[in-house]
Amino acid sequence: MKNENLLKLIVEEIQTMNEANLIELNNIYCESINAMDNIIYSNDEEFFELLDWSGLRVAQSVFYGDYNYSHDWVTFDGYGNLKTYHYFTYDELVELPMTMAEYISENYNEFEHLFSINIDTLVNLEQ
Repeated sequence: MKNENLLKLIVEEIQTMNEANLIELNNIYCESINAMDNIIYSNDEEFFELLDWSGLRVAQSVFYGDYNYSHDWVTFDGYGNLKTYHYFTYDELVELPMTMAEYISENYNEFEHLFSINIDTLVNLEQ
């Protein structure tokens, strides 16, 4: 059984992270579990160049998705259409914070730079 104190600490830190760290956390997690459609991008011209879609495909994705040009962040919904966020909070993470905390506790080295929990605390909590 995973250490509940450690999981609680990780969840608490996730819930108090700033927007930039939440997006980085989300994206590292998505890359780790191969959920590339859930990566969060800046809603800018560079993102659309990265897509390399035809104008028709972009129009369809905007029409069928939940896209707002003035929002800061963009990702894909479950159908491959665009979904934007004006601001990004832990409620928008690809997984619930507790689910992510379980993965993070097992792969802490990938996420360590985002948390204030040092490795000594981590080892003590696991004992």
